[in-house]
Amino acid sequence: MTVDELEGRLSAQREILISVLAALLSGGPNTLNAKLKDETIFMDGEEDPGVVPSEAYAFEAARAAEIRSILGAAKARVAAEKKSSV
Repeated sequence: MTVDELEGRLSAQREILISVLAALLSGGPNTLNAKLKDETIFMDGEEDPGVVPSEAYAFEAARAAEIRSILGAAKARVAAEKKSSV
């Protein structure tokens, strides 16, 4: 894992923590879901980043991937909890 990927993952985790706390303070889980969904999409305006991505692309791509990973795990946990409570 490169430094840029590591920094991107840490930034993603920080963003999720901020979003969770903000949603808890405002009382809106739908707002949290929408905010995190928006954060999973990295748009840099280029179709192909090239063979060796730039540092900025690597950071943002790692950040978006980490948010997708955490959001997917959270959704799976909610689904499992709903299924086990039935």
